[in-house]
Formats: sequence, C-alpha cells, structure tokens
Amino acid sequence: MDYSKLIFVTDMDGTLLTKNKGVSKRNLELIRRFQSQGGLFGLATGRPVHTTRRYLDILTPDLPLILYNGCIVYDHKTNSIVHGDYLPDAARDILKDIYSRFPGIAPEIFTFEAQYYLNLNEAERWHHEIVKVSYIKKSSGDEVQEPWCKLLFADGIEVINELSLYVKRFEGMGVRFVRSCPYFLEVLPEGVSKGSALKRILESPYYEGRVISSAGDYDNDIEMLKASDISFCPSDSLQSVKDSATYVLGGTCEEDAVAEAIEALSKL
Repeated sequence: MDYSKLIFVTDMDGTLLTKNKGVSKRNLELIRRFQSQGGLFGLATGRPVHTTRRYLDILTPDLPLILYNGCIVYDHKTNSIVHGDYLPDAARDILKDIYSRFPGIAPEIFTFEAQYYLNLNEAERWHHEIVKVSYIKKSSGDEVQEPWCKLLFADGIEVINELSLYVKRFEGMGVRFVRSCPYFLEVLPEGVSKGSALKRILESPYYEGRVISSAGDYDNDIEMLKASDISFCPSDSLQSVKDSATYVLGGTCEEDAVAEAIEALSKL
C-alpha cells in the first residue's frame, strides 16, 4: 500500500512507548520513513497535554493530538484546542460517592492545564513516577473549579475490578467509564473516546480519501480501532482489543510493535 494514501494513529503507553517510556530506535525509524513517503502520523493518548509535549521533539505528528482519551483535540502547531469535551457537573458528585465508598482509592482530576490528586496510594505513587509530572495535592474535588477533562481512579487490580462493577449505578449521568490499564478506571464525558476524536479530526476535507489505520492495546483504544479501516494491536493486548483489531501483531511495545504495524501497511 502506498503510504501517501495513509493515516496512521497510535496509542502511546503500551503500544508505542517502551515500559521505560521511551521511543525505540526501530519505531522512530519506521515512523520517519512512513512520513517521508507521504503518510500522515498521529498520536492518541490518555495523557494530558504537558506529558505529551515532551515527546514532540522526537515525534513530529502531522495530525492534531488526541489527548485525555479523546476529550481534547489539540493543535500542537498553533498551541490551540481544536475541540474540547468536558465532564458534566455530575462528575463532582460521582467523585464524592466513589471516594466515600472506596476511601483508599486515589482519584486524579485532569483539567487542561493541570493534574490534581486527592490521595497517595501505591498505584498513585507508581503513576507519579512513570509520568514524571508535578501533581497538585487537593483535599477534595470542590477545590478544582476549572472544567474537568477527565477523572482517573487508581488502585490495586482487585479494587479497580470492584469499582468497575460499582459504577454501573451512575448510568444516565452523562459520563462513561473506561479502563486504561489494570490499575486505572477513567471517567470521560458520555460519547467521548479516542474514536470519536479521530472522527472529528477526519471531518476536515484535507484528509478526504485517506485510508485510516491505527494501533492500540487497551480498552480505551477499542473505539479508535473500530473507527479505522485497518487496525493493529500488540501481541500482549487484552482479548477484547484483539477481537476489535484487524491484525494482532507478533510483538509487544517492547518489541517494536508500531514499526511492525507500519511495515505491515506497506505490504497490504
């Protein structure tokens, strides 16, 4: 397949980035080859803008960034928000309910400009270490008055499993819940996903006629994979993701899965 007819959008953590949060030489080589031959490259991540920007000196995406799991579409070239979806006020009540029911859990509140936390448990400490960003401590969500892009609850797998069942009581309150890793359950505006953000970007006539391809590894990537013409997932992805992807790759994020996907595109 001719790269000049392609768009390729990849998830970052668990797909493009290695476990130490780097970009492998092989992945970078294939991304640059893809772009040099006319392909358009994009990133779709649950990360906020400030932890994604640090990769833009290495990666040079052609598309606007899909951030906060689809809540924000951001033009990094003009430093402007193209589109934003924010949590409804009901999310504040949901946070209070969950924090009361699970007092050991660690809620994170994401606004466009900052990242706040209410509690520091083991999962939250791990998150601070891997993203290397300055979190701001708050006593409650009431202290964060700016619009919330998303909520994240961090804890051990058993607690997050229990929480995933508990949150069914919040159906109809204008939010959706999605797991982004075994230790995280995220709260997004209803109808918002990486897939909905990708579709919004593709409304531009500039992208008309392109074949859409993507890669991801976790539940929060499924809508993006389904919104693509061709989709890939690393070999260690969840079964639900494998069931949603066109192709299951032979490698993991540690084994240059993105490079493998781009090579596969050249042979289709």
